[in-house]
Amino acid sequence: MIYLFVAFFATILLGVPVAFCLGLAGLAFLLITGQESLLIIPTLMFSGIDSFPLMAIPFFIMAGDLAERSGVLPNLVNFAKSLVGHFRAGLAHVSIVTEMLLSGVTGTAVGDAAAIGSIFIPSMVREGYDKRFAATLTAAASTMGPIIPPSVGMLIYAYVQGGTISVAALFLAGFVPGAMVGLGLMILSHILAKRRNYPMSDEKFRVINVFKTFKGAILGLMVMIIILGGILSGVFTPTEAGAVAVAYVLIIGVFITRKLTLSSIIPSILNTAITSSVIFILMATAKVCAWLLTSAQIPQKCGTFLMSLSASPAFFLTVVILFLIFLGFFIEAIATMIMFVPVLAPIAASYGIEPHHFGLVFIMSVQIALITPPVALSLFVTCKLAGIGIDDTWSEIWPFILLLMGIFLLIAYCPDVTMWLPRWFGLLK
Repeated sequence: MIYLFVAFFATILLGVPVAFCLGLAGLAFLLITGQESLLIIPTLMFSGIDSFPLMAIPFFIMAGDLAERSGVLPNLVNFAKSLVGHFRAGLAHVSIVTEMLLSGVTGTAVGDAAAIGSIFIPSMVREGYDKRFAATLTAAASTMGPIIPPSVGMLIYAYVQGGTISVAALFLAGFVPGAMVGLGLMILSHILAKRRNYPMSDEKFRVINVFKTFKGAILGLMVMIIILGGILSGVFTPTEAGAVAVAYVLIIGVFITRKLTLSSIIPSILNTAITSSVIFILMATAKVCAWLLTSAQIPQKCGTFLMSLSASPAFFLTVVILFLIFLGFFIEAIATMIMFVPVLAPIAASYGIEPHHFGLVFIMSVQIALITPPVALSLFVTCKLAGIGIDDTWSEIWPFILLLMGIFLLIAYCPDVTMWLPRWFGLLK
């Protein structure tokens, strides 16, 4: 297996896209060892994406993209402002709550960072916030996108893991940690705002404003209600729920807000195709490497080695979280998930860790890659919007990274904090 890892990391260092690094690593291994015919590569690649449940991914992506284009985001902003706009650094709090609401609609991170950042970063800078704070806060808030359901990342995990876990249970498990991340970011923002004397909003909290703005926000929030309600009730599969969500957003955008036209729907379809194709080529090439690793019994060997060090599930989870955070400095979150879930999920099972709990810990841990340079996709987007370089945020980003790590470790060591919700709905024992 040394040939596989050497080829992969060598191509990574050369700047080759991760999807092609995976494919080239598998090709190099087969050429050097000659264990199998090269004809197995296209067979494995096709089998890696030949699945009906994977159709949910482009549907979820398109539903989120259309929701942003249909004009529901300003209503979510107004609703968030009515809830938390009266606090010190109110604009920062509003951006966090808006991201929490938007996460329940889109299920992605980088797109949320661009949408939220384009609205709030210029506004925060005009009100006297530091550009670095505005960029890092928005990027850190985007990590809630794949945690708060519906989540594209959770769909990918469920498929790569082998399809033996419940997507609905995984969705419900994400509510509590998503809320914890949002609350943690608000507390950290308040502390930093007080130290730096960021402006305090003149707005006062009024219950009547909450009800008024909620009426406008309900159109966007209905996307989450349709998806989760349909899946939990058994009316829809995740794929069908995604398709219904797309149809709903189209109706809202065309007939109610009237922001969606043919000229905006076509770019949405193209954006969905591009984003989905990146994910699918990753899954296809990762299937080759996963098959080679499984054939060499790498999960079993790694599991035996780790068990020889400690039989404690907490030890294993700590190792996994630190390993995934380290990978996040070099590899994007989805790529990490596709590559290492087939290896680590069986080891987690040998430690007796509940599969949905491990999936949640894994999904949360890889999200730190969104804000850890040099990859840091969300941070790259927000820095561009703020007009600063990603290097300028290096000292500013560490409090946010440590906050996320603390929350993720708490969820890892105390599964009952979050797993009670899917149990309450009867999805887990």
